[in-house]
Amino acid sequence: PYQPHLLFHSHPSLQQLDLTLYTSESVIDLFTILQSNTTLKSLKVFIQYTDITDSMCTSLQNMLILNQTIEYLEIEDRDGNSISNTYLFSLTTGLSHNTSLQELSIFIPVLETSKEQIRTLLNVISQKNHLTELKLDFILDQFYCYYFLKMEFLFHELVLPLVTNMLESHTTIKQLQ
Repeated sequence: PYQPHLLFHSHPSLQQLDLTLYTSESVIDLFTILQSNTTLKSLKVFIQYTDITDSMCTSLQNMLILNQTIEYLEIEDRDGNSISNTYLFSLTTGLSHNTSLQELSIFIPVLETSKEQIRTLLNVISQKNHLTELKLDFILDQFYCYYFLKMEFLFHELVLPLVTNMLESHTTIKQLQ
């Protein structure tokens, strides 16, 4: 497996990084390194072939809280892996303390049990005046939304109103996908 610490050791002034990671250990290692990194401005992380664990979520949260240098963050789960229940909480907590992000691209799992967490996350995002670009990929749970009508209902009844409310209170977003 790829070891991010070797990259930062050989390139200490790295400012942009696009990386696909295949193990939870490498994701945790990357987020842990970035907690104290002061040079990286742009990070794209593609998580492949591994579940999103509680430890990964905690390291993401701590990175967002402690790193005030990263201006662009993109996190993508390419395989629809199992996602820890703490993901939305960790993301929300980390973002609430972060003041450097200007562009954010994240995936958001939509489950019946995550409605309030999604609402809280979007409320935090709406208070981030330094954010100018936002991409939200809502991932619908296959077990919860196995009928097309159920997915359409979830989008119209949950996602669309929350995003609309967020945009009404956030005046600095220039691009939304």
